[in-house]
Amino acid sequence: MKIVIDNSKPVQIKIDKPDAVVELKARKTMAGDIMIFYYPDIDIMVSPSKNKIFALSKDQYGDHIYATQSRLFEWLRKHGVVDPSKTRGGNVFGSLESTMLIPEEKQKDKISPVDVAVYSIAKFLHEEAPSVRAYKDYENNFDKSLTEPSDEDTTRLGKVPHEPRQGTVNTYPGSTAAYGLVGYYYEE
Repeated sequence: MKIVIDNSKPVQIKIDKPDAVVELKARKTMAGDIMIFYYPDIDIMVSPSKNKIFALSKDQYGDHIYATQSRLFEWLRKHGVVDPSKTRGGNVFGSLESTMLIPEEKQKDKISPVDVAVYSIAKFLHEEAPSVRAYKDYENNFDKSLTEPSDEDTTRLGKVPHEPRQGTVNTYPGSTAAYGLVGYYYEE
């Protein structure tokens, strides 16, 4: 991409075809849509026929999913890929969608909006990769700290005497409920 700026005239931008290649975990549907599965929380779909980009939740819903989708569309807005006035919630629960910007008539032959969208999404995913790795490492280390604690995080339990009645189930003979006061018989 070459940017030519002439200070005596309004800013002019000349865009050649990008010579970029990206590798993504993606599929192309029979309708020609590109589905990107790289991110752990969301799937991203670029639909050339509808001129839209969709961000769909994989299997969870919540603020962290919306935050990821919002960061994606903010990134695409800043890079001139989507129309910020047309970013909205989609018809699928927990999804966001936005309309891609179409280049001017004289630049349509030179640059494909789908190529630019996929390239921009790849750059977003590349920028997000360190935080995704850090989160996965945190989860793995958290599980490991619970299942295999270090000597520093453990204490010697020693011998624990057994009580005649322990826990909540069948604390009192004849009890019909483990929790609550329903069906409790008190011993005298």
